[in-house]
Amino acid sequence: MNPSTQSQKQDQIQSSKNVGLYSAIAMSLSGMMGSGLFTILGYANLTAKSHFPIAFLLAGVAVLFTVYSCAKLSATFPVAGGPAGYIVSTYGSGFISGWMNAFLYLGFLISTSLYAAGFTEFIVVLTGSFFSSFELKLIGASLVLILALVNLLGASIVGLAGLVAIGVVVTSLLAYSGLGLSQLGATSLDFALGPIKGIAIATGMLYINYQGFAVVSSAADSMTDPKKTIPRAMMIAVLLSIALYVLVSFVTIQITPVDIIKANPSNVIGAAANILMGRAGFIGVGVIALLACAAAVNATIFTATKVLGVVVSEHAHAIRLNKALGHSQVRRLLFSASIVIVLVLGFPLEIVGKMASMAFLLLYGVITYGHIRIHKLTGTNIWVLWCGVVINFALFVFLLLDGIEADPIAVAFLAIALLVTGLIQLMYQWVPTLGKRR
Repeated sequence: MNPSTQSQKQDQIQSSKNVGLYSAIAMSLSGMMGSGLFTILGYANLTAKSHFPIAFLLAGVAVLFTVYSCAKLSATFPVAGGPAGYIVSTYGSGFISGWMNAFLYLGFLISTSLYAAGFTEFIVVLTGSFFSSFELKLIGASLVLILALVNLLGASIVGLAGLVAIGVVVTSLLAYSGLGLSQLGATSLDFALGPIKGIAIATGMLYINYQGFAVVSSAADSMTDPKKTIPRAMMIAVLLSIALYVLVSFVTIQITPVDIIKANPSNVIGAAANILMGRAGFIGVGVIALLACAAAVNATIFTATKVLGVVVSEHAHAIRLNKALGHSQVRRLLFSASIVIVLVLGFPLEIVGKMASMAFLLLYGVITYGHIRIHKLTGTNIWVLWCGVVINFALFVFLLLDGIEADPIAVAFLAIALLVTGLIQLMYQWVPTLGKRR
């Protein structure tokens, strides 16, 4: 290869690495600013029986231990597989990493489907019964397809789209909070706390709102300095999210009477906006929620595709799977989008959605525990890692026990997902000829 051609290729590679800090922060925020804040706030408040958003704060503090772990891993192993890359970095290429990555991939597919379903829920909020249930599913599937096409344009476009969408969402929520605070008097504020068990369960429920912080690591191969950019983006995005969640939830709970929260727990922010600004405020919150859901779909399907890349590479003996998907980002993206569309069109997402927090608590607990094994390599404080492991698994147990009592179907789906992904990995691990052509 002559020097000029080599220089041109190097320039092309360098020019493709154009995801900067702001776009990286936006990608991380996009993974956290889905429909959760708009839909789960009322349920969490009723569960915690608290008039102060302590559960949002505790969930944010809990996730900071995991963010610390993942930030250190990113600084040492800036791989483009997102959280899947962390699992391989800490456990190596074996059964545990293959199993957990397959489960992680499924988790991101379900999360993407849930964000798409959240989008259609707010279509209903804004339009009433104008669309049939099947038409709403088609709208959700169309959103996934459109944003998959956006993803085909590359990580820089995903980051830019997230930056614009999240910029509008954050600005709007800050304006809403500012208006709400101006209407509150010091004497009317209620800081009552509920029972410890209720707050613990609500904290676990709200953890899902922060689980998307690591999506930015999926764009490591599109950054000029991922070892610095990814940890900074993660930490800044999570701290911003904690502050925004606590502020918005505090204002919302203080403004909205308990009977209204009980009557419509899935859209408490909309109810509060209606109290503050009338119908215009209600519609405005609905539009912001649509934008947040779309941004979450955009970022999460991108991450799912990167995780799939790690899953495929882990199944080294699955020649047909490798040949079908190979190193083509387009094939992997369309494959992931197709599964998400099937989930949106024909799966009971309201059931599996309740297992999402449990799944990510388990996964991040596994990642943090794996990090303990190599903590000297990353220069990480082992006691902080142990705190992360204990917190993740403790919240997982709280949700699991509550789920067994209140929603055993969701727990059953979680168990089935773990069993199926484990069996798939066992087949590839113990049957070397699986997937080979004869």
